[in-house]
Amino acid sequence: MRNLSERLDKYAIGLSAMCVVHCLFVPLLVALLPAFGATFFSDEAFHRWLLVGVLVTSSSALFLGCKKHNQWRILGYGTAGIGVLFFAAFFAHDLMAEEGEKLLTILGSVLLVISHYRNFNLCQTGRCH
Repeated sequence: MRNLSERLDKYAIGLSAMCVVHCLFVPLLVALLPAFGATFFSDEAFHRWLLVGVLVTSSSALFLGCKKHNQWRILGYGTAGIGVLFFAAFFAHDLMAEEGEKLLTILGSVLLVISHYRNFNLCQTGRCH
């Protein structure tokens, strides 16, 4: 079970980082290579699938880790990060400028990375029960 939690933390960190990279570089690629705008990566469906991956890996990893080390605030930070990502994906586009949506996505991703990093480290340093 410990290995599963650690692997999920690593996957979740990777997916959160992918959100940031996607947010920052897809507009640049579309500007430099307009045909890239017609790919799946610039489609709204890609955002939703990435968010599903983040939700599944993050909630599983954080719950399993917090169950072991009893530092439940980490789950709270991760939940806040997921909430910010959901708001950015489903509502920010209509309520704010594109820059605001990107900033929210980066904020949510950073919250998730920090919570997963902390979750992973607590188990690596032997603080799990």
